[in-house]
Amino acid sequence: MQVDSSGRVLLPAKIRKQLKLERGSKLIARVEQDQLVLHTRERALRKAQAYFSKFRKKGELWSEELIRERKEEARRELEEG
Repeated sequence: MQVDSSGRVLLPAKIRKQLKLERGSKLIARVEQDQLVLHTRERALRKAQAYFSKFRKKGELWSEELIRERKEEARRELEEG
C-alpha cells in the first residue's frame, strides 16, 4: 500500500471484502506504538461497550440513571425559578 499526495491509502479489495467494507464505510484510526490500527465503527462501539460494561452493576442501566438525574435537575430549576 502507498500513501498518496493527499494522505490517502487505498485498501486492497481483498481486505475490504474480508471486513465487509463498502463505499462510504466509516473507519476509526489510531496509533498504537508504531502501528496504525483501523477499526470499523461497529467494532469500536462493541469494544467501548465491553470496556464500560465492567463498571456497571448487574441490572443497572445508566440511561435510567441519567433520566433520573435530568428529572431531578429540572425539578430543582422549577423550584428555584
